[in-house]
Amino acid sequence: MNRWALLALIAVMFAIHGCGRDAEPPPGTGQEPQPPQAEPAPPDEPPSPFVTVDGRRFVDPEGRTLTLHGVNIEDKNRAHNYQSWHGPEDFARMRGWGFNCIRLIIIWDGVEPEPGQFDEAYLAEVDKRVQWAKDNGIYVLLDMHQDLFSAKLGADGAPAWACLDGGKANVKMGTVWSNAYLTSEAVHTAFDNFWANAPGPDGVGIQDHFAAAWRHVAQRYADEPAVVGYDLFNEPFIGSGVYDGLMAMLGAFAATLTEKQGAEAPEMGDLMQTFMDEAGRAQFYEYMNDMDVFASAMAAGAEAFAEFERTKLADMYNRVCAAIREVDKNHILFIETSMFSNAAVPSGVVPIVGPDGEREPLQAFAPHGYDIVTDTPDVANANPERVELIFKLHADTAARLGMPTLVGEWGAYCGLPGTLPAARDVVRQFEKHLFSDTFWSYSNQNGVDKAEYLPVLARPYPAAVAGVLLRYESDLDTGAFTCAWQEDPAVTAPTRIYLSELWYPNGAAVTVEPAGQGYVEEPVPGGEASKYVIIAPTGQAVERRVTVARAGGAAESH
Repeated sequence: MNRWALLALIAVMFAIHGCGRDAEPPPGTGQEPQPPQAEPAPPDEPPSPFVTVDGRRFVDPEGRTLTLHGVNIEDKNRAHNYQSWHGPEDFARMRGWGFNCIRLIIIWDGVEPEPGQFDEAYLAEVDKRVQWAKDNGIYVLLDMHQDLFSAKLGADGAPAWACLDGGKANVKMGTVWSNAYLTSEAVHTAFDNFWANAPGPDGVGIQDHFAAAWRHVAQRYADEPAVVGYDLFNEPFIGSGVYDGLMAMLGAFAATLTEKQGAEAPEMGDLMQTFMDEAGRAQFYEYMNDMDVFASAMAAGAEAFAEFERTKLADMYNRVCAAIREVDKNHILFIETSMFSNAAVPSGVVPIVGPDGEREPLQAFAPHGYDIVTDTPDVANANPERVELIFKLHADTAARLGMPTLVGEWGAYCGLPGTLPAARDVVRQFEKHLFSDTFWSYSNQNGVDKAEYLPVLARPYPAAVAGVLLRYESDLDTGAFTCAWQEDPAVTAPTRIYLSELWYPNGAAVTVEPAGQGYVEEPVPGGEASKYVIIAPTGQAVERRVTVARAGGAAESH
């Protein structure tokens, strides 16, 4: 996972054979033409076991609208062979928290350590984690991850042989690793060569190698319904073209600040010094709390990064799609924006086009959302207005694309204190826009089970509804939860609402309207008092609602 946050701050200071009729046989030969017989009805095809998409909805095998919710599972350490520390008990714990999805990180360097040679031992370890998730009713989104392109350049992603950095300097600045996206010519060159599909050491284009690696992974999981799909490339970075966008952002920032403050506006050099001095950084964030300043700077970079998304990024997605579809037509392909859209640069990402030239039918939108304070000591002070803008822009992009949305990364609070309000602000946006999500991340460092924001992760939500989800909302302070959906008469499977013991330690009062067939409660293994409310469908095209309060509030209705 890269953190564009600091990078953007610095910058903003700076997708029939016919056949002839035979002669009739003579009568009495037993070969006379017989009256036409009715063709037997074709057998009903069994329903697909795979999650699919319908417009802007994820749809489960029973036809219900599916809300995917969970965490990222990762270890980006090459010394650990990129295998996470999580075991079966951790997956059971996630089930108890109500998670029904993980974004499982895989690394190209682990998949293809040498050109054309795939590491089956590495993938066998991935198999284990997929199985542990499946054992606990958790879907898996496989994400081909990178940060700074490659471990060769100090992070993770491409194998060293595919990192064509031209021997350029890998200059880093400060203590935040992601600064290298701005300062490292080696990182810029490596990305430039990847987008250009420059030849690797065997003469094959490195992007072709990347597509073949994805093909190998997809072939392995083609028939696995626990895998929901493939996140094709983590946080795509433009390469050396970054400065076109950053200079546009810088100009807009300076112009808006000067317009507001006149002669009192700081010089850019002074502003940079303020930011680089951690003690004075609060003043810089104060400037960025002005939404006119912030939004104008973000919008100014849109065209440069959108052009990258419409061309080089789209070409890569199409190439990888073609490779995957040779072996797997079952799984959803998830596309991300340019990494700069993580923090509110409007996106120009376009849908994948398949080898037939038509729009790929199984695709979804997987943006990330981080306020500019992410990866700094001020992470708890995320600005709710900036957060709202990030996810409004993602909602606009999703509507333009006509795709369901899973926010693949958010949070990155690393277990720090005071971050509960920030987490709640993000979740309000997920509920508002009906986004699925996977939190970054369940790691040794941020111990989700000990974090103050765990109740926000293990929150009540509509895991699956028998129709079209209309709205839902939760309130941690009061324990109130409401949800509404338009029931589809063709769906016979029940609606499933998760309720956490962290929210309802003394039980929950549940009201369902219209009552229909009532509901039952299903305990969650590993969740102690956590449960699913199972609401039988009415078989009618009606709007249904469920309201939940902490025990002692509204009367229960069964």
